[in-house]
Amino acid sequence: MTRIGLIGAGGISELHLPAYENHSEEATLAGVCDVDAEKAGAVAEEFGVEYWTDHETFLAEADIDAVDVALPHHVHYPVAKAALEAGKHVLIEKPLAPHLADCVELVELADERDLTLLVGQMQRYHPPYRALKERVDAGELGEIRHARCDALVNQADLFPKGHWLYDGEKAGGGGVIGYSVHKLDLLRYYLGDVARAAAWTRTVDDAFEDAEDYATGMLEFESGAIADFSVALSAPAMPYTESFWLLGDDGVVHTLPDGQQGEGYVGSPTPRINTRDDPDHRKEFEAVEGGSTDLPTSDAFVNEILHFVDCVDSGAEPLTSGRDNLGTMAAIRAIYESAARDGERVTTDEVLADAREAAR
Repeated sequence: MTRIGLIGAGGISELHLPAYENHSEEATLAGVCDVDAEKAGAVAEEFGVEYWTDHETFLAEADIDAVDVALPHHVHYPVAKAALEAGKHVLIEKPLAPHLADCVELVELADERDLTLLVGQMQRYHPPYRALKERVDAGELGEIRHARCDALVNQADLFPKGHWLYDGEKAGGGGVIGYSVHKLDLLRYYLGDVARAAAWTRTVDDAFEDAEDYATGMLEFESGAIADFSVALSAPAMPYTESFWLLGDDGVVHTLPDGQQGEGYVGSPTPRINTRDDPDHRKEFEAVEGGSTDLPTSDAFVNEILHFVDCVDSGAEPLTSGRDNLGTMAAIRAIYESAARDGERVTTDEVLADAREAAR
């Protein structure tokens, strides 16, 4: 049993609570912290635990082994750093931190303290996506040559203008770090690391401050595969649409959106596969349903938290460890750096080297 303290009792934390409600023997919620006492108190009352409003005091006083950080992006780094320095294992919502140098520092600190650091790239814990990973690794698509991913939404349907996600200083950017990060991480899951990026961003809606509401670009992977991505956050009446494609020598995968406009969270789209040896090739795509034996539930957030507990108990490296996530955040940083250079190609090696130097 791992005693976990929740830091952040609003928004995304609501999707974490079912793990603590339904799997308390493995993941025990042992305390809550939020600067909003009303929010912290409501969750604490539900679980019969104490609450705090200051994370430093919480880390010093609460009887916990680990923390679940569910906070706005700009406070990820200081809170996670404080938790690691206090000897706590850390599960943290994506992105690990807005600045790549801070990500590097957190990973190195977790390594130095021999602590588990898991980043909430929850789509890797969605059963159909895990089942697809097994089929990709088994070679059903052959060599994957090309991929694409899109995140298209009218953000105002999800979050009112003035929310911190419109503020690039707090969010670390706009659509790329807030939305594309999910599918870019999935592409890494299936294709391996990104080698270089070329990208362009635009800010159209003046509700976004120092943050892009439109972006598009190209990625080249270490494997030689290429990909394109796009994100749009202010297209009027745009239903929430996340999708990706994988195009291989022997098969193709695409996803269709399952979500509805205006929902705060949209279920991960179902991947569909068509292979060359399928008798209905070019006619029918088969839905890739769950079937992976190592995911205990159909809820990606619950699976993520239970995996975190398993890693804390066993000392195993998490699937979405901080170290692995450096590859995703380096791709994000390369995209932003390329956009700042008007589409010049930028390598992930370059931005990682700069980040490691800055983290010294």
